[in-house]
Amino acid sequence: MLQFIKSTGPNVWLLVLAQGLSMTTLNINMIIVGLSGLAIAPEPWLATLPLSLQFVASMLSTLPASIMMGKIGRRPVFFFGIGLFIVGMTGLGVSLILKNFTAFMVFSILVGMGHGINQFYRYAAADAVEESQKPVVVSLVLAGGLVAAVLGTAIVKNTITLYPETIYAGCFFAAASLQIIAFPILLGLNIPKPEKQEHIGRPLIAFFKMPRFLAGLIGAALGYAVMSFMMTAAPLQIVSVSKLTDAANATVIQWHVIAMFAPSFFTGALIKRFTVQHVMAVGLILYGIAIPIALNGFTFWHYFIVLALIGGGWNTLYVGGSSIVAAIATPQERAKVQGITDFIITFSVASASLSAGAMHYLLGWQTMSKLTLIPIGIIAIMLVWMVISEKRHAAVETA
Repeated sequence: MLQFIKSTGPNVWLLVLAQGLSMTTLNINMIIVGLSGLAIAPEPWLATLPLSLQFVASMLSTLPASIMMGKIGRRPVFFFGIGLFIVGMTGLGVSLILKNFTAFMVFSILVGMGHGINQFYRYAAADAVEESQKPVVVSLVLAGGLVAAVLGTAIVKNTITLYPETIYAGCFFAAASLQIIAFPILLGLNIPKPEKQEHIGRPLIAFFKMPRFLAGLIGAALGYAVMSFMMTAAPLQIVSVSKLTDAANATVIQWHVIAMFAPSFFTGALIKRFTVQHVMAVGLILYGIAIPIALNGFTFWHYFIVLALIGGGWNTLYVGGSSIVAAIATPQERAKVQGITDFIITFSVASASLSAGAMHYLLGWQTMSKLTLIPIGIIAIMLVWMVISEKRHAAVETA
């Protein structure tokens, strides 16, 4: 372990800290933005529109951010993302105090853009190490999100009345303060500006013909979408349908987030030892166990187990898929490959999250759970295709 710490260098550990702060800020936002919107929206059904705008802004910012990183380097773009987070979160707090819903939506867009940029922390960490270590550092950076499960909830509880005249405003200001801390952390990053190269690498279409790349992309995108789909609907099911308490809902979501990020301490090492396809297959198994449980019970423990399993399944699929993408492109190809990958991932997540509320209302929890079998099946098919194609390729080379 000591040798690994020395070999990774400071960049990885700085990005782990930055990721933890970013996810904590985002977790605070996720807990209160809908409730804040409800307090100032002109109509109740508009309450979740600011959150929807965050997802859309995050999706649309990924590809431009990746292109800019390829031109001017990662660090300046990361600083810009932090600035967006600070301005966005501060603006949300002020808008809430002023009860200005239009401004609240505008600042929500800035928060979404900041999140879209900060998603590239994991790729920046992977770029800093040799190929065999990429799954480990991707996993390690995501482990920084474990901080969000504990710290984010604690900050909300302790700052909810920080500004007594307006509930939740203090939470937004606290979230902005966390990103101020991230500035000096990222000042220590030593990521050279990319050199101009005449060779631009393979065209994007070449990657979409690779079974390995497609398996990584689809595993990460659809795995994330399934998690977002179920997590978004879970509070509605737990509180509104099953009539459990808000405290029960908070506990379920908190342990869901812990299950998402806690495995990151060893997911990368497992990928190195057992191959990425085996670890991603474990994610599919966890999803496969969760769905029957979701269909056969409506107690606290049913929801607790289902969301915990889905959190763990998300981790193996997302880390596995991201490690494939991080390793498959050459330095001159990274900007476009990682950009289009995260655009597709965020598009999938945004679509799943935005549709979850309506699907829960129209179809119910059980039908939603059954529908997740479609993306789960697609991921399984892609993994099998990847394994078969690579075995065939290996056989041809040894023949």
